[in-house]
Order: sequence, then structure tokens, then C-alpha cells
Amino acid sequence: MKKAEQTLHIYIRVSTMAQAEHGTSLESQKDMGIKKAQELGFSHRVWDEGGKSSHHEDIADRPVLSELFVAVKEGSVKHLWVYDQSRLSRNDQVASVFRYQCNKQGVTLYTKDGVYDLSNPNDRLTKQLLDAIAEFENATRAERTRIGKLNKVRKGSWHGGPAPFGYQLEDHKLVVNQEEAKWVKRIFAEFIKGSSTAQIKQLLDSNGVEPRRKKGLWTLGSINALVKNTHYSGGLDPVLQYRRYV
Repeated sequence: MKKAEQTLHIYIRVSTMAQAEHGTSLESQKDMGIKKAQELGFSHRVWDEGGKSSHHEDIADRPVLSELFVAVKEGSVKHLWVYDQSRLSRNDQVASVFRYQCNKQGVTLYTKDGVYDLSNPNDRLTKQLLDAIAEFENATRAERTRIGKLNKVRKGSWHGGPAPFGYQLEDHKLVVNQEEAKWVKRIFAEFIKGSSTAQIKQLLDSNGVEPRRKKGLWTLGSINALVKNTHYSGGLDPVLQYRRYV
């Protein structure tokens, strides 16, 4: 047998970096894939994407999946194992591209639930149905998450992510960080006075004021984002933002 015909390619991915750091889900997928390779009497190669959420559905945003796709197109992959079809993608456009290439190259797909010969019309239809279900479940989950965040905001809670510069989180709500707040006021004051973004950056950097998200020097983009951030005023223009914030 050719090497490609006796190698099981194991693609593993978890939905978040938190899961990847704990490693259990990735390790579990890997162990199941290796066990399948042993059952088939094949060698194996692991393609580890790590933690990528369902938001990274474009192949270009998932480098390991991109490399795997190229290998499939080149005919280097004849046997592919994934935990379930959603590991490849929950987006039917991406999933259909893989179905097409797997069918064209004679790839057999293995999951924890079964084996799919995508050159077989019945198996191909089954795979299409499973991909459609995965895409529907992903869209439903995203909608539930969106509604959950809206409900938190309506109750006065922060919607998630780090607090903007000048604020800190207490009991999931924004409260003013007094030390940072004086620099927010200074930024708006300089902005209203007509100082350029570059001048404001120089002022912050020279005084050792560190940005919130990335320790070190400020960028022009981060300063522009700050003066446009509606959290300081509830959506008013920059001048009114400053007057209301102070």
C-alpha cells in the first residue's frame, strides 16, 4: 500500500482557548483518533488546531485546517478522522468544499459515530444532512449567546470582555477607576483643545501611562478608539463625552 493509503490523518480542535489550555478535550479527541488508527492497522498523523471558536469558520483563519485541505487536494490524505463533522466546520460552505475534495480524492471520513465513503451517494447525503444540522445548531447557539448578553446589559451588567480604560469591573458592572480616570479626562481635554492623536500619545507615553489591553506604549488606533468609545457618555459626541464623563 502507498503511505497515504495506510495513514489515518487525525484533525482535532476545541471551541475555545480555555478548553485547549485544560487539554482534556484535545487529548480525548487525539486518543480516540489514535485508537481508530490502531484498529485499522494504520500509522497516524495528528493535525492539532488547538482552540478555535465557531467564529473562525473561514479556512484562512484556521492555518492547520488550511494545510490539511491542501494535503487533501494533493491526494496525500486518503483516510481522515475527526471527532464529529463539526470539528471541520459548522459552516456549510466550508463543509461542502471539504465534501467535494474528499469525494474527488477518494477520502474515507471517520468520526466517533461511523465511517463515511463520500464517493457513495448515501454516505454523501448523510454527511450533507449532518453538516446542515451542525450549521443550524451553531446559529441557534450564537443567537442564544446574543440574547444572553443583551439581557445582562439590560440588567446593568457588563456584556463581557475587559473593561474600557478608565473603568474597572465590580460585581460584573463598570465602575470608575480613579487613577485611570484622570488620564481619560486629560485625553478628552487635549482632544477638545485641538491636540493631535500623536501629541496625545506622546503625552501618555512620556508619563508612563500604560494602555489597558497591551502593556507598553499607546498606539494611535487605541487613542482614536478611546475618544470614540460611547461608554464614557452613552453615545454623545467627543466634546459632550468629556463634559459628561468629568
